[in-house]
Amino acid sequence: MSVFQIFAATGPIITSAAGGMTVGFSAILLPQLQKPDSPIQIDSEQSSWIASMAPLLMAAGCLVGGLMMERFGRKVTQLVLNVTFAAGFCLLSMASSYETILAGRFMTGFASGLVGQLTSVYIAETSDPKYRGILSAGFSFAVSFGVLISHLFGTFMHWKIAALCCSFFMVVSYVFVVFSPESPPWLLSKGRSSEAEEAFSWLRGDDTEAIKEFNDMVFKYTNGDSLKTKPTVLQNLSTPEFYRPLMILLIFFFVSQFAGVHIVSFYSVSIIHSILGSNMNEYLAMIIVDVVRVIASLIPCVLLKVTRRRPLAMWSGCGTTISLAGLSIFLHFQTRIPQQLTWISLVFLLSYIVFINIGLFPLPWCMAGETFPQVTREIGSAMTTSFNFLSFFVVIKTGPLLFDSVGTDGAFMIYGGISLVGTLVLYAILPETKDRTLQEIEEAFKLRWRTVDGDDASGQQVKA
Repeated sequence: MSVFQIFAATGPIITSAAGGMTVGFSAILLPQLQKPDSPIQIDSEQSSWIASMAPLLMAAGCLVGGLMMERFGRKVTQLVLNVTFAAGFCLLSMASSYETILAGRFMTGFASGLVGQLTSVYIAETSDPKYRGILSAGFSFAVSFGVLISHLFGTFMHWKIAALCCSFFMVVSYVFVVFSPESPPWLLSKGRSSEAEEAFSWLRGDDTEAIKEFNDMVFKYTNGDSLKTKPTVLQNLSTPEFYRPLMILLIFFFVSQFAGVHIVSFYSVSIIHSILGSNMNEYLAMIIVDVVRVIASLIPCVLLKVTRRRPLAMWSGCGTTISLAGLSIFLHFQTRIPQQLTWISLVFLLSYIVFINIGLFPLPWCMAGETFPQVTREIGSAMTTSFNFLSFFVVIKTGPLLFDSVGTDGAFMIYGGISLVGTLVLYAILPETKDRTLQEIEEAFKLRWRTVDGDDASGQQVKA
């Protein structure tokens, strides 16, 4: 793998960690604000808004990010994103009222909406197809790492100091982005061929395979597009190479969110306390959960190099369903189980975190940057990631009500049911995109729904 591709991906991946810090920050902020001696006193409704403010703004950030990426390019958008994250965390570090906290959460939540699609698209457009999966999986690792970092900061520091520490990561990311090139496909789409060739050569070198891929891109954006009338926006959105991946990713993101992937991060302390009672320090359990999540998010970084997307998604979906069902059943009968066996519930919880983070969480983000054609990549990624964050908001906002209405055991059983049904649907529609160039994926979606390289549903090669 080229060191230059790793360098270019490092900036966006570090920024993605800020998205994880935003996700995890409420878990350390809310308990400190709810202490009797806190200078800022909040009630349960205000707590809910502090937790859900960030995901509410993420959807808007996706839409604005799509427009910025197309108009100003990936690199400029990334630099603006770093500044926004840093300003939001700095505002939190200086907050002296409930309204100022909401403003800081507003900024970091808005920035988090930009980071997912920007990272996915930029890495997809700058990396070799053989390594695209590994680098794209760095996004999910960075988010998990960011959650862990924010929880560590909040466990040992006051939440204002923790917020300030989070902002320092953006300085490092900014330096990496400044010295990285713009996306070659975006430059070609704007008619800047010489800059695109220079950027592509910096990223990928001058071997025969890389030169062929670049020449194919040049033909698409110059000779190929000049041979036909430029389609309208509506015509582009009505093509099968757009609406097919759109529907698949909307379903994939829905399954990922409504299987509860983020509910543990946002309400980890209260959930773990309800599971373990007073038998274990809930903050220690929270850190254990975070460490497991980070380790689990490293697994797809390896598996995506050797394993196809479809089998990984199926294993993840099945494991997530079984873990949620086991956790729900154990919690339902918890009062009848000897106290010394309480640890079993934590095992189920940790296995759930492992399974959902090896497939259902990272895969839709990987595919969001690689499945749409260049002409609709910004709007496609914006629509799917915006839908993801709207689902994120619904899950987080309704989480406390769900736990109060049906109990922790009932809530996990509902999430498990969604995971089961979603896995069956994904088995029927999810495509295989491993080791395909972006042009090959686009051309294949024009012809068929499920697969793009002649694989059957299990991911095994079949004769076309």
